[in-house]
Amino acid sequence: MKARITKRGAAVPDIETLTPMSDELRVPQPTDESIRSMLVTLERDADLTLSPIERLFLATDGTVTHMLEALTRGDVSVSILDRAVADNRLFRTVALVPDAERNPLVWARSTVRLSPLADTVADELVDGEIGIGDVLREECTETRREIVEMNVHSTADRFPSFVESDAACLLERTYQIYAADTRIMTITEYFPKDRLSTYRTP
Repeated sequence: MKARITKRGAAVPDIETLTPMSDELRVPQPTDESIRSMLVTLERDADLTLSPIERLFLATDGTVTHMLEALTRGDVSVSILDRAVADNRLFRTVALVPDAERNPLVWARSTVRLSPLADTVADELVDGEIGIGDVLREECTETRREIVEMNVHSTADRFPSFVESDAACLLERTYQIYAADTRIMTITEYFPKDRLSTYRTP
């Protein structure tokens, strides 16, 4: 089972390949209806049912770390799995891990263009240990996010090498972050299917 739902005209990275970003690409801002359509199409094509929490995490344009903290009622740490700078771009892979647990709830791979960013923002992303959303918020950087792809992988597919999970199914979404109409980041996040839905009200 594999479903790949991409906004028309959007360019997204392959699972294991981070594609350099072009200043010329301008993806129209998605509407609420387009996000709903992506979710409906994903469920239909993959023949699965997403839980309300999974739909929220796939569709949100907020900070996933904060959503996880609200969901788990605890702190969530950003574990840097890999980080490298090349051609004035930062390539970063992280896992988001609740402090009360050992297993990550989310993995994320990012490509960040450093040249448009303030030095303080670029330095924190290259050397810091906190999430991208928190860095942008602390530096008062005005940005917007656009979701461009939702995807599903089953155990029959090849999971990204940095995702260590025994889940039967992996949910994926890719979004882009813009500052002053310039695309500065492309981020792909991975969620084990059904894992987020285990958190219930006591």
